[in-house]
Amino acid sequence: MRRLFFLQFLLFLMLPKVINGQTDPLAMQMAFADSLFSAGKFYDAFIEAERLAFFDTLRAGLYWSTFLRGKCLKETGQFKDARKFFETASLSTSDRNRKFEAEVEILKVLILERRFRQFDDRSAKLEKVFPEKGKEFAYWKGWRHIFAGEWDDAKESLSRAGNSDDLIALCDSAEDKSYSMTLGMVMSAILPGAGQVYAGEYINPVITMAWVAFGSWLVVDAIKAHRYFDAFIEANYIMLRFYRGNLSYTYDLITSKNTEIKNGILRFLQNNYKGPKP
Repeated sequence: MRRLFFLQFLLFLMLPKVINGQTDPLAMQMAFADSLFSAGKFYDAFIEAERLAFFDTLRAGLYWSTFLRGKCLKETGQFKDARKFFETASLSTSDRNRKFEAEVEILKVLILERRFRQFDDRSAKLEKVFPEKGKEFAYWKGWRHIFAGEWDDAKESLSRAGNSDDLIALCDSAEDKSYSMTLGMVMSAILPGAGQVYAGEYINPVITMAWVAFGSWLVVDAIKAHRYFDAFIEANYIMLRFYRGNLSYTYDLITSKNTEIKNGILRFLQNNYKGPKP
């Protein structure tokens, strides 16, 4: 009888711990929100994280709930709001690893927003705070240059990061496909339309060359006949107009072609690259 009473007493002492371990509301809420996020239900996960933050009077899950809300907003393309949550998450913790985790997410959002100057400024400051994370910063700098279409700089940063051979190979491929703006503009300056031919355009350059040649002939003919005012008008409104248009169009064409190449690389990375990405 005594033994039975003793066992019942031990069970009474242990029962609250067992119940609390199984029904810890904070842990359950976090696990549920995480499962929603993993399932791609970002709006529902955001609402659950909001609910947790509201009832978390002890602020035990403040970093986690703020960080998760930032991730949900980032996944739905609300980058500006996502940055605010990541910044709040970084400020809400004194844990060095968590702070670094939140700061990396901010850098990733800046890459997605193409805010390259802000990325450069922020990463430069963070490298002083986290000097031991040099390779991680180099890796995300590589991605920043990929998004900007700066293939040489991307390769340099990724080489410093290490373990990025696949990305470096893609940068080499993109660089080989890209058109040189300097070469294209020089060609168009020397021979109107030549830079457009270099960039793969063939009909417009012929028209450009014809108009510039026709304008040049009119100017020369007017000068020979001592019709200098006519020469000025014809040079300004025919020859130089099409010459300047040739340079402007060459610039826009090469920019457009290089943007297409860059976007193709980014789409490939989004769908196929398995490593960390913004």
